[in-house]
Amino acid sequence: MKNKKLRFTLSLITNLVIFMLMAHTLINNFRTDILRDSDLLEAGGWVSFRYFTMLSNVLAAIAAALVAAFDAKALISDEEKLPRWVLILKYAGTVAVTLTFVTVVVFLGPMVEAMGHGYFKLFQNENFFLHFLSPILAIISFVCFEQIENFKFTETLYGVIPTVLYSFAYLPMVVIGKENGGWPDFYMLTFGGHMWVVPISLIVMYGATFGLAVAERAIQKAIAKKIYK
Repeated sequence: MKNKKLRFTLSLITNLVIFMLMAHTLINNFRTDILRDSDLLEAGGWVSFRYFTMLSNVLAAIAAALVAAFDAKALISDEEKLPRWVLILKYAGTVAVTLTFVTVVVFLGPMVEAMGHGYFKLFQNENFFLHFLSPILAIISFVCFEQIENFKFTETLYGVIPTVLYSFAYLPMVVIGKENGGWPDFYMLTFGGHMWVVPISLIVMYGATFGLAVAERAIQKAIAKKIYK
């Protein structure tokens, strides 16, 4: 795909779809006529922003909107390079929603199925966009259409930042507890209130995020080297 206009066009379309899916989801998120079961991570309104799923998708959508805007500018003015900070934000958002996707597929899906609700319960309605379609589109757009030149290995840490920041909010709220105005441990960080498990859970969570960040950096560099050079 050496045709740069084609690449910018595909990037523009993909990122606009990501942004529009999130806009649609946010609109429905505040509708009071939609029934939800909060035990299945489907709480609506502002309460839904306590979930990493919602926050990671919002971050990815903001990054997608910025990339789309600069894609449009590139197509109009022939300015080929996107600002590096926009691409880094796109990278961080992509890693975040990839973590959401992997967590749902590997961990939350089986857990919900064990609760008797069915594996695909977390892929219904807007959750289909949040847990599956938007993350997949974000991955495709980043690794195939966006390029970060001289992508340093140390820059993979940008992909871990959203997860670390979220854990700084999540852990204290879980420790406070739902009965005291905090949050229930819906991501099973303590595995049923066992605080000694928390360091292990954090290590696994940070390690998984870093692994995804490294993998997506490597894939993006490999595709760019093979197709765009």
